Amino acid sequence: MRYTATVGDRELTIDVQDNGHVRAVSLNGRPLTVDWRLIGAERPHAGLPGDSRADQYSLLIGRRSYEAYARVVEPEAGAAGDAGRVIEVYIHGRPYIVGVRDERSRALASLAGGAHVAGDATIRAPMPGLVASVLAAEGAAVERGQTVVVLEAMKMENDLTAPRAGIVKAVHVTKGQTVGQNDVLAVIGDPAGVAPADEDEEDA
Repeated sequence: MRYTATVGDRELTIDVQDNGHVRAVSLNGRPLTVDWRLIGAERPHAGLPGDSRADQYSLLIGRRSYEAYARVVEPEAGAAGDAGRVIEVYIHGRPYIVGVRDERSRALASLAGGAHVAGDATIRAPMPGLVASVLAAEGAAVERGQTVVVLEAMKMENDLTAPRAGIVKAVHVTKGQTVGQNDVLAVIGDPAGVAPADEDEEDA
């Protein structure tokens, strides 16, 4: 599994191959062997504010050992942007705020980020999966953010939404169909005979 971690202004790409406690980890392409063990679940830690509790881990990275406390916290404005989770980590008493997104979260965030106002907008599969349902037929009017296709992937159902308001010009999948990453699922565009908004403004 690939993750993106944000620590302050640094962004790290982490590839993890899990094999029990020992994990083969690649950090920005640099291979590491990490042995980790949870040694205390939900333990209080004096370094954390208030009555906060954190899990305690023993880490061995190469020949260096660490004791770390970690807890999931609510995302804070500016702390980690649109990361899937924000984790507060204490190592040797020093706090770190880490934003973590897996491939699925990153792909969905990227898909949702492309706002279209006019012109054809394509809805693609952010990952391989199974089409659980198609909620908008060809020719139907949709609003921006309205679910068009539900994709079942990684044991979760993911709502794939219209990136713009318009008409469903094409639907390329049916319920129960298996799709690959980046396959085109549907196309949203302008109603027939309606010019894009920017062209209207130029002609005015």
